[in-house]
Amino acid sequence: MPLTKADFDTAQQCFNLALQRDPDYAAAHAGIALVWAYRQQLLITRPTEAGPKAKAAALKAVSFDDNAAEAHLALADIMTWTDWDWAGAEREWKRTIELNPNLPDARAFYSHYLNIMRRPDEAMTQIQRALELDPFNVIIQGFYAIDLVFVRRYDDAITLARRVLQTAPDAPLVQSALYQALFDKQMYSEALALDKQLFAGDPEYIKAFERGYAESGYPGSQKRGAEVYAAREGAIDPLGVANGYVYAGEKDRALEWLEKAFEQRHPGLPYLGLPMYDGLRSDPRFQSLLRRMNLPQ
Repeated sequence: MPLTKADFDTAQQCFNLALQRDPDYAAAHAGIALVWAYRQQLLITRPTEAGPKAKAAALKAVSFDDNAAEAHLALADIMTWTDWDWAGAEREWKRTIELNPNLPDARAFYSHYLNIMRRPDEAMTQIQRALELDPFNVIIQGFYAIDLVFVRRYDDAITLARRVLQTAPDAPLVQSALYQALFDKQMYSEALALDKQLFAGDPEYIKAFERGYAESGYPGSQKRGAEVYAAREGAIDPLGVANGYVYAGEKDRALEWLEKAFEQRHPGLPYLGLPMYDGLRSDPRFQSLLRRMNLPQ
């Protein structure tokens, strides 16, 4: 089951209760940091609010116990997906794993950092270790599925994602990996079928997909879907709108919305190294975005 706003609220209440008994309890501060980080990543809370609160809690955790792996994991998470501080993030990922080599989440998260940094061999070593430590964890399998897309093992990503979704149909990372792999393999009919499955409860999207498909096939379906998303969710999820235009082949619109995502410091923007963005890489506007984020060209 996906984590909900209520789940995060409950978790924060539990951490606050722990801090009432011991205000210096590093693990509770680290837990609060990750709650805010996940709220940001899942777009429950805007990055401008969630990011500073997550970082403040992570810094408290480290200050109270510099030997707590969970504290350094929280700080590494913030430096990767909030601050885009790549050197600081690597230092914190390594410190986390040094303190607890058997923390599967740290290995999985670090694998994404390494793929973001275009270091795929190291990334796959880390995610394999995470799977050895916790082979049935759906979140770690979702991280693995995205790693497989990063390294262009699309068939493996599709096989893994479909297997996981049989028992965890609402796993967002797995859904995203499956969709991207289908798109990258140009399996557009299957991608559109997945769209209709994911948005089955939303008639407006279904009508948009169908109308766009009738106009110009799969690209048309994605263009119309992106238009619906822009009108409904664009204020908080410009990257989602940009991705819709990427799938539609609407290069200028995609770059326009990627710029909006940059302005809002969208936590998904570090993933510009994914193959789905290959069609934009030669554009000077995309290269400028990479430079401003200090991402590998």
